[in-house]
Amino acid sequence: MPSLKLAFLHLAVEHKQPERNRQHLLDLCREAGEKKAQLVVAPELALSGYSFTNIRDMEPYAETADGPTLRELAGLCRTFGYYLCVGMAERDAQTGMLFNSAFVLGPEGTVICRYRKINAEFRWACPGDPNQDNTFATPWGRVGVLICSDSYHSLMPRVTALRGARLLLVPANWPPSGLDPLEIWRARALENGLFVAACNRTGQDVLMDCRQAPSALASPHGTLLMQKCARTSKLIRINLPLNGDGLLKSGQRLKRLSARPRAHMRSCALNVGGIADLTSCLQLPPPGKLSVWCHCSDPDESPAARLAAFTATASDGEALHILPAGGYGDGELAEIHRWCAATGLKATLVRATASGTAALWFDGGAKPMVFPWDYPSCHETAPFPALDCGPARVCLLPQAALCHPELVLARAKEGADLALIFGPQFDDAARLLGGARTIEQTAVAVCTPEGGGIWMPLQGHQRWEEVLAEPGGHCRLAVDTAITRNKRFQDRIDYFTLLRSESPNDGIDPQQLPRTRE
Repeated sequence: MPSLKLAFLHLAVEHKQPERNRQHLLDLCREAGEKKAQLVVAPELALSGYSFTNIRDMEPYAETADGPTLRELAGLCRTFGYYLCVGMAERDAQTGMLFNSAFVLGPEGTVICRYRKINAEFRWACPGDPNQDNTFATPWGRVGVLICSDSYHSLMPRVTALRGARLLLVPANWPPSGLDPLEIWRARALENGLFVAACNRTGQDVLMDCRQAPSALASPHGTLLMQKCARTSKLIRINLPLNGDGLLKSGQRLKRLSARPRAHMRSCALNVGGIADLTSCLQLPPPGKLSVWCHCSDPDESPAARLAAFTATASDGEALHILPAGGYGDGELAEIHRWCAATGLKATLVRATASGTAALWFDGGAKPMVFPWDYPSCHETAPFPALDCGPARVCLLPQAALCHPELVLARAKEGADLALIFGPQFDDAARLLGGARTIEQTAVAVCTPEGGGIWMPLQGHQRWEEVLAEPGGHCRLAVDTAITRNKRFQDRIDYFTLLRSESPNDGIDPQQLPRTRE
């Protein structure tokens, strides 16, 4: 089978030592070429280090696109015939503005892609243009570039995939404390169906210890094909299997992108980031705490009996009980209705029968509300349900929403405090994506017959809060809507690419491409 020979330059970058860093970079690039690499990736800010206090502090360490580093690297690309992606501080020759940039050089030594980081360092860097094309053509299909925390914001990798990228390169400067970058990179690979190659740094910066920071390669299924860290600089090589035609695998990407429910994603482009009081503006319930329970199926116990068993342990205040999708009979639904009427609490579930599928919402003693649930056909025109439950606005979504960040983000911008997701299965992928969807600024609950979980949005750089349920078990989390109303969105997004109705790009450029040397 053909393969793409990847090389990661896991560099120990020294702060404010550009000459030493440049020589170190050149030495490893030469070693990568001697070992027949075809695509080489270096970290973010590989020449300067990371922590700078202001523009004047960074300015001496920034280079223009025709500076000495790229000139020397271009010579190595020509000598060894490989593609190279390297992160560095860039000074724009016309304006003097500083950017955190990644440059891609082709086998002929020319710059074939320049990407300027959008989620830029606020002390010194100008944010990049969201409409910049961050992809480039290769003999193996189109490849994309994002820098470090740009991969944290889910719509940036999604736009990159829609531009045709089969492989996403991430030059990074991501320490291992707090939020695990491996979870982010795995989630981005899985939800977009592409490969993610993240080249991190090592060593110590002024404010960060990156000696345990990982570099990684994730598959389109979200599995780690490689993860390594080193306390000193290391050249990491891995062969990435290709299709028989020599192209990067793209079937999973096309499957993911073709299944997007585009009619329900438009609200993700709403400009609500500057609204200080979402509660008043969107007429949401007053904030507070909602006790959310996920009850996974137990064939030996009726749903109403299971709910009743946990009523006594529920915290004071509002509570919402969630049951998974299943073939509930009329008798079971009547039991649940009686239980809700007796307790005044709320429950929701998805009922599957021979005649169709429906979402049911039990609100105390009131008659259950019924919503069609034959995804995706029933939602081509009908909206996904959104209901108020005590202090929370709750939206009901199908399991496919786990792979579509723009769908969950659209509900969050419409005011959702909790995205309630029903589906048939709960596995490692569902657990990973359930947590990752909280980055869209809403709490998430997933309830299935095979298990479930509830996640609260992460605070600062810490990982999201998570509770899980085994099959037949339950989990509970207090969702504080004072937290979920405090939404911060990254809106520097190419919404035209994100929301256009065209079929996803296959990532193949018809033009003749320079081949790397075998």
